[in-house]
Amino acid sequence: MDNDTIYAPATPSGGAIAVVRISGPDAHKVLSAVFRGKQQKQQHARLYRGYIEDETGRVDDVMAACFYAPRSYTGEDMAEIYGHGGRVTIARVLSALAKNGARLADPGEFTQRAFLAGKMDLSAAGAVMELIGANSAAAADAALRQLSGGLFEKISAIQSKLTDALAIIEAGIEYPEEDIEADIQRDAMPLIESARLGAQRLADTFASGRMLGSGFGVAIVGRPNVGKSSLFNLLLDKDRAIVTAIPGTTRDVVDDVIIKHGFPVRIIDTAGIRYHADEVEKIGIERARNAAKDADLKFFVIDRSAGITQEDMQIYSALEGSRIAVLNKSDLDAKVTRDEAEKAFGCDIIEVSAATGFGRDALMDAIKLPEFGEADDVVVTNERHWQLLNTAAQSLEAAVVAFDTADLDCVTIDIKEAWDKLGEITGVTATEEIINNIFDTFCLGK
Repeated sequence: MDNDTIYAPATPSGGAIAVVRISGPDAHKVLSAVFRGKQQKQQHARLYRGYIEDETGRVDDVMAACFYAPRSYTGEDMAEIYGHGGRVTIARVLSALAKNGARLADPGEFTQRAFLAGKMDLSAAGAVMELIGANSAAAADAALRQLSGGLFEKISAIQSKLTDALAIIEAGIEYPEEDIEADIQRDAMPLIESARLGAQRLADTFASGRMLGSGFGVAIVGRPNVGKSSLFNLLLDKDRAIVTAIPGTTRDVVDDVIIKHGFPVRIIDTAGIRYHADEVEKIGIERARNAAKDADLKFFVIDRSAGITQEDMQIYSALEGSRIAVLNKSDLDAKVTRDEAEKAFGCDIIEVSAATGFGRDALMDAIKLPEFGEADDVVVTNERHWQLLNTAAQSLEAAVVAFDTADLDCVTIDIKEAWDKLGEITGVTATEEIINNIFDTFCLGK
């Protein structure tokens, strides 16, 4: 990375307040060139009142603060300007900075500089964007644990065991005449196996951790006009989907998020599935099938007042995974009983009326969220981390096998490969290309 002084807006334009960040060796000099306030040297992290000026005169009435290295977010000299959020005003402030020796920052460049300065590890840096994008308390808590170094600590503990195992093995390689391979295996094997289990346990948390970002998916499926969109609106407690008596009204996937116990639940309304549809409807039906396939839970909706049709049976038999049959329109005369539905589908049955609201609590109770363990547990939420942890666990499994099938050099190769894969999570062994790719996904000003 270059040694430029960079700037970027840290807040979106159009709000009441705008924050502009400056970082680099000339950050304070750049601020002084545009800021008119107290003339003496500004103290660390203290706000000063003043004005931003360019060649035409005053641009904005602001507050400004200086941060001195290494006690700043990036570890460099930094400054921040707190002004008004109008688009024109922000544009003029940024233009003034550009004319006084700073350049616009790349996406994620502030956090990248913080990582390179040792202010945070790579897993914590990635958690910054997860915290910004969190749409639930559970997602925010998980990001905060990673930002606070929780994942780094667990990875470092696993790597420490591997370092100890390598030291034991390499001592045997160094002194082969001692013929102590049995002792080496006895001492190193528990460390390797413990590290493998630790990596696998972390990887296994991704099954639930990924839902913190995307939400626990609940797809509402069934044939046309059974009340899927009404049920969707009932769960959301608002009119989100269009509801009419005309079959096939919903022709695309519509989704929205509700929060249950601090956890995001994504409710997905799908097009009614039928086998004689026009071209546009067929596209919606295919999307409905894909949404149902990807969902963690399917609410299969049947019109209780119409009974179970052959089409209902065909649709249900095509569904996979966790399914609950929902007998809708319970406010109308029934043509199918709960017992008959249980016998036909062999799954849990919930009777509801989307029209009256009856059964909503039962539907919400049926959404069983994943267990996250104790509040301070680290949950893997990043797919790249999950893949690296799985690869590390596989390498350690190969190391265990190599003790009996190969020489000690092969064992050390597998252990070192696992150590390096774990290091890509924390940044210890990450290449420049990997680091750049991660920070390219960040927003401007972070």
